[in-house]
Amino acid sequence: MTLRSRATLAPSSPFRPLAAFASFAPFAARAGSAAILLLAARPVSAQIDSALLSKVSYNLANPGGKSLAMGGAFTAIADDATAALANPAGLGLLSTVEAGISFKRTDSVIGLVTARSTATGALTAPYPDPRGVNSDLGGTLSGVEYAGVVIPVSRRLVAAVSYSVNLAFHGDPGADGYAYLEMRDNRSGGSTRRDFLFEYREHGAVSLESRVYGVSAAYRVTDRLRLGAGVSVSRMTFELEGDSRGSHRIVTTNYLTPTLIETKTITLGVRDFGGTPVGFVVGVHADLLPDGTLTAGAVYRQSGRHKGTLVLGGDVPPSLQGQEERELSLRVPRDAALGLAWQPFPGLTLAAEGQWVAYSDFVDRQLPVVSYSGLVGPAGFPIDGALATLKPPSDAVIPRVGVEYASTTRSLLLAFRLGYRREPRQGVTGELAVLDGSGTPYPMTDPPYSGGVRTVYDGGKPDDHFTGGIGATLNGRLSFDVAFDAGRSSRLFSASLFYRF
Repeated sequence: MTLRSRATLAPSSPFRPLAAFASFAPFAARAGSAAILLLAARPVSAQIDSALLSKVSYNLANPGGKSLAMGGAFTAIADDATAALANPAGLGLLSTVEAGISFKRTDSVIGLVTARSTATGALTAPYPDPRGVNSDLGGTLSGVEYAGVVIPVSRRLVAAVSYSVNLAFHGDPGADGYAYLEMRDNRSGGSTRRDFLFEYREHGAVSLESRVYGVSAAYRVTDRLRLGAGVSVSRMTFELEGDSRGSHRIVTTNYLTPTLIETKTITLGVRDFGGTPVGFVVGVHADLLPDGTLTAGAVYRQSGRHKGTLVLGGDVPPSLQGQEERELSLRVPRDAALGLAWQPFPGLTLAAEGQWVAYSDFVDRQLPVVSYSGLVGPAGFPIDGALATLKPPSDAVIPRVGVEYASTTRSLLLAFRLGYRREPRQGVTGELAVLDGSGTPYPMTDPPYSGGVRTVYDGGKPDDHFTGGIGATLNGRLSFDVAFDAGRSSRLFSASLFYRF
């Protein structure tokens, strides 16, 4: 959100100290009621104002060890039970009852950033631009990512029931919380140096998980064309957890003078979140060459929205009073993929695909939580209660490539797999600006909260992932796949087991 001044920013001495602003606050509050207008958030902005939650990552790759080992380039292959989710049209390739289960372990690093700036020199010296300091959090998640059963109903119709976890995130900053803004004023008017600190710190963990229960089917239109579709219900859990000292909260600590300390605590919670919305998946799988050496696959997936209420408590900013309870709506981003798989000679498969992900789907509205106060513009106009505008990541296409070489004997098939995928930036970006009467934006520079918000909500970084694994099939019935996925910010390990009756 942005603040607009009804009048031109009033002149003031450059970089007026916040200690003076503290004594000026009552007048500023009265003037603010007549001089500034709170505007609605832009429709494209959608995110909860939590620095920790801003780095939620989505790995929407197809489940199973074979898919993971091939970089997720599985849409045009889809030849095991995970096709129920990966591409339901691929179920048409299966002619026997098949049961499968897949486990996954994820060791991830959440790339948090702390913005720091220290002002030194004379009282009129400006703050330097905030610098970003890594405050990475590590975490491990493990469990069943997929389970399903495939049942051929007739010569042309194949059905499946499945369970999957298509999103899991947990971030815990620990006992001390996550200080995402640290601004220090060590300027001096003579022999006495200021020692002021302005800090924003988030306490408590964030947990998010989505589980999907689905029924899907494929129909063999011809020997070379298969169509598939499925419906699902999803259960999402979303918790803003507290710690041993209280609820999930954001604590603002301002040392306005060496002896005057202002502490404000905003608590965050989620109430009545859940539901079982309906989603769907549709796909197509086709042999482009009569002998099946070149195949194509396409899939589109969409889940429903889960709703609840975001509840604020404690020292709610004046600019958010009356909005302590607001509707919250989340869903796993929609995605679609188009891929090709080619067998230049028996045993070798090359696969490539592009997956479009609607990252902007996650939250459907702007939900600010904290406000900022300081001096704005070259004249040092005091503003109280400014709100940041946060934007979700842009929708993107993820490239995926994979290769498999399989060697067979009478009773054993052994496959070696390698792959690659590139995950785009998935973080939230943020801006904090105040508009004057002409619509010109001005940053908050004393303290430099505008630069700090931009540094903390930096959108994250892209990540290259290299994958690999092996698979074995005994007597055409029992298959076992293991795979790894190594990137800068995460390590994944998957193990899958399939049995054909």
